[in-house]
Amino acid sequence: MGRDQAGAHPRRALRWLRRLGWAFSAAVLAIGGWCVGWMQNRDTSVLAADGAAALSPRLTTEKVMVVGGSMAHGWKDPHDDSYLRRAFAELTASTDTQYVYDDRTVIGGSPVTLDRDGQYQAWLEEDRPQVVVLSWGLLNDIYDKTPLPAFRQAIADEIREALAEGAVVLVVTSPVTKATATYNHAEDEVYMQAESDVVSSFDNPNVYFFDLNAEMTQYMEAHHQTWKMYYGDAWHPNEAGHVLAGRLLFGELVATFGMGPITRQATGSPNPGNATGNATGNATGNATGNATGNATGNATGNATGNATGNATGNATGNATGNATGNATGNATGA
Repeated sequence: MGRDQAGAHPRRALRWLRRLGWAFSAAVLAIGGWCVGWMQNRDTSVLAADGAAALSPRLTTEKVMVVGGSMAHGWKDPHDDSYLRRAFAELTASTDTQYVYDDRTVIGGSPVTLDRDGQYQAWLEEDRPQVVVLSWGLLNDIYDKTPLPAFRQAIADEIREALAEGAVVLVVTSPVTKATATYNHAEDEVYMQAESDVVSSFDNPNVYFFDLNAEMTQYMEAHHQTWKMYYGDAWHPNEAGHVLAGRLLFGELVATFGMGPITRQATGSPNPGNATGNATGNATGNATGNATGNATGNATGNATGNATGNATGNATGNATGNATGNATGNATGA
């Protein structure tokens, strides 16, 4: 009997140990389940936060005013979805800048006729764009035999007025068409060169020239294509032509401006890296030992953007009396 009672105690103890083990296991499972649930909730919240960040509002909005003729308007595209509209739509989709597209194209227009009407300045004042795109097809001017001096003056006036309103100006040549590739090719090249020359004459970091016609020509040659694949009519590309030109222009814009907004640059010096040197180092050099540099080169440099001053005047100052200027002003400029 005593042995039975004694034998019963270990069994009861074993049962209690089993019960404790089950209880412990249940507790572990409960804690484990809570941890898993917490981690799942935590992951969900992190993902939700990441999703909210990804879907945050656009950081920048810019208005783009587009000026040109029927090609810039989008003729022969079934939805008037021009190469310009497509390029800026792609920029909006690919960057944190939303481009509000303002179509001011004039069917059958040219820079000379627009300049006479006085509409352009009114549009600038009404729209207040950050970016102005000038993209004339040029075939109207070729047909009308617009004199080159009048054409150059009209383009220059459009650029000047846009700059005065605080805009960045993009001059974009038109896509390839049958006319520009064949019987009007020579004249088209002359007018496009005139546009390029006018842009260069401004020597302004806020005026850009994009030769889309040449870019599209090179693309077609590289892919053994001709204008016939993109023929809408003699003067206009078809939908495929607008698509290709828009894609090429988008690539050029990204290559030029990166993925950020198209912003206006300071115009104090043609060389942005030299702005500090002009403002600080040369100022100190002027005050201390750059008398010759002041008289010979910095005057020219101030008038031209200090590029000539850096190359000539400061060189003279270095050679003659700019020992102190070198030691103090140019060191500060660096």
